[in-house]
Amino acid sequence: MAALESFLLVFAASFSIGLSGAMSPGPLTVFVMGQSARHGIKAGPLASLGHGLLEVALVILLWLGLARVFQWEPALGAIGVIGGLVMIWMGWQIVNGVRRTGASLDTSITERGTNNPLVGGAVLSLANPYWSFWWATVGISTMTTLALPRGVVGLAAFTSGHVASDFFWFTLVAIVFATGRRFITDRVYQLTLYLFGILLALFGLYFIWQGVTILL
Repeated sequence: MAALESFLLVFAASFSIGLSGAMSPGPLTVFVMGQSARHGIKAGPLASLGHGLLEVALVILLWLGLARVFQWEPALGAIGVIGGLVMIWMGWQIVNGVRRTGASLDTSITERGTNNPLVGGAVLSLANPYWSFWWATVGISTMTTLALPRGVVGLAAFTSGHVASDFFWFTLVAIVFATGRRFITDRVYQLTLYLFGILLALFGLYFIWQGVTILL
C-alpha cells in the first residue's frame, strides 16, 4: 500500500511538472499542429510516442550518470548551437518544399523524417535545446529529489507521469486542430506549413543565441 501511495504521489507531481513544460509554446507543439491537419488526431499520440521514447532513454542515461554532463556549461552551449542549426535546416526544408512543389493534404512535401509524426517527435525533441535545458534544471532536480529516494518505484512513477503529461497535451492539441480539418484548404495548409517552417527557424536562431551566450 505504501508503495502504491508513493507511486501515485510521484506520478501526480511528475505529471503536473511535465505538463507545465509541455504546454510551453515550442517547436514540438507547432509540429503537432501542422501534422494534425494532414494525419488527423493520431499525429498527437504518435509525436508523443517519439518524444516519450527519447525521454525514457534519457531518464535511464541520467540515472546511469549522464546528469554530470548536463551540469557542464560548455556542453549546454554546444547543445544550443547545434540544436539551433538543426532547427533552421528543418525549417528551410519545409519552406523550400512548399515553394518548389506546392502542398496539399493528400501529398507529402517534407522530408520523410519531419513528415512522420513519430520520427518528427523524436527528432524535434533531440534538436530542441530547451528540452535539454529543461532536463538539465527542472528534470534533474525533480528526479533526484522526488523520484530517486523512492527507488525503482519512484523512478517508474516519475518517468510514466512525465510521459503521460506529454501524451495528454499533444493529443489535446491534435484533437483541436484535426477536428477543424474540414475548414482547412490546400492554400491554408500551405500557409500553415510556411509558418511552421519559419517558426522552427526562429526558434533555431534563438537557441543559437542562447548557446553562444552560454559559451561566452
